Amino acid sequence: MKILLVDDHKLVRAGLVLVLQQMEAGIELLEAGTGREAIELAGNTPDIDLILMDLDLPEGSGLEALSAINAKNPDLSVVILSAMEDQAMVSRAMELGARGFIPKSASGDVMLNSLRLVLSGGICLPPGYGDASRGDNSELPNLTQRQLEVLRFMAQGNSNKEIARELGISENTVRVHISAIISALDATNRTEAAYSAMRLGLIPRATLSMA
Repeated sequence: MKILLVDDHKLVRAGLVLVLQQMEAGIELLEAGTGREAIELAGNTPDIDLILMDLDLPEGSGLEALSAINAKNPDLSVVILSAMEDQAMVSRAMELGARGFIPKSASGDVMLNSLRLVLSGGICLPPGYGDASRGDNSELPNLTQRQLEVLRFMAQGNSNKEIARELGISENTVRVHISAIISALDATNRTEAAYSAMRLGLIPRATLSMA
């Protein structure tokens, strides 16, 4: 596995390296200290599996780097690791293509489990994200209970085959449900649909306690 770590503070990167090395044996870590370096490394290293990036960067902010990287390689998972965790910032990062947002206050175990969730196809949001927007349910899409169950598994990164096995239905039925879910949430893919569902409070956020 190859991860690009982007933070302008060398001491912070050194600490994160120690944490990330626990993910699996033989992990390869690349480092960048600016937004420009992150964009260049992402473009010149096609086998990167994941980027863990701060938002407060010199030579191009984390959001600018995220947008540029996602434009060239939308399949590359980028997770934001930042002390700036207000809801507007989280929303903006997710809209620009981030697959997760981890507060810098998170423990090492939470960070590792969150990254594993993203690598398995899920998305991860901070605790409390979306709570303030759940009061008005008048515009919530009308999804069936079965579709909500499928949504929960989608957000956890489960494949169609795994969802079918868990719910005791056929893979074709799962595909039909997912198509209906994506349409109802006005999304373009599974990740966007799961993110929208979490933001609207339709399903629990795929996140972990900071305890």
